[in-house]
Amino acid sequence: MKYTRIIIWMAGAVVMTLATNSLAEDTGATPTLVPARQPAVSQKMDTNGDGNIAAAEFQARRDAWFKEIDANGDGKLTTDEFAKDQQGRFKDMDANSDGVVVTKEYVAFFCGPDAKADKEAKPAKTDKPTLFETMDTNDDGFVTVPEFVVYRIVIFRQLDANGDGKLTPEEFAAGANKRFTAMDANKDNTVAKDEFDATGVNKSRGSRASETNLPVAN
Repeated sequence: MKYTRIIIWMAGAVVMTLATNSLAEDTGATPTLVPARQPAVSQKMDTNGDGNIAAAEFQARRDAWFKEIDANGDGKLTTDEFAKDQQGRFKDMDANSDGVVVTKEYVAFFCGPDAKADKEAKPAKTDKPTLFETMDTNDDGFVTVPEFVVYRIVIFRQLDANGDGKLTPEEFAAGANKRFTAMDANKDNTVAKDEFDATGVNKSRGSRASETNLPVAN
């Protein structure tokens, strides 16, 4: 009798599963898919997965990113191409798709889901010494698409050495290499995870808004 009940129960479970699947097919319903988490910027650059970013890995990602931004493939980046890329980057950063980015999302995008904002190192709002606070121009604790893109266009203009409104691979590389050198605190030609996590996403970086510790390769 005991085994009979078990067999009946198992048969019932199978029937219910088949019925549910059939109903989904009849109604056109599809199972809810959880979007895959995008690799963090640091993970994209760390191609061998050893937790460190070697200069060669950084340069490879830098060159690949340039080609991704260069939509028309003419070998130069315009502000329109750069802005469009940054809008896409913002969308990836906005994990819950609510139209704004908070510090937690920002840090996770660059440093990985396990990275945490350094609240103790967060300085006063008046100085805006962290990168996130610099972009948060209205001090509401959120970064919107316009705030993010406007700030990144400022970076674009800083990289545009000859002021012609376009970035060459050399200009783009010069800015990226400068950032790598700044991140490589111990000057061993490798950026370790702790060095990358301290790139200004949520750490104090001085009071000059024109300076940025944001890695310029994604």
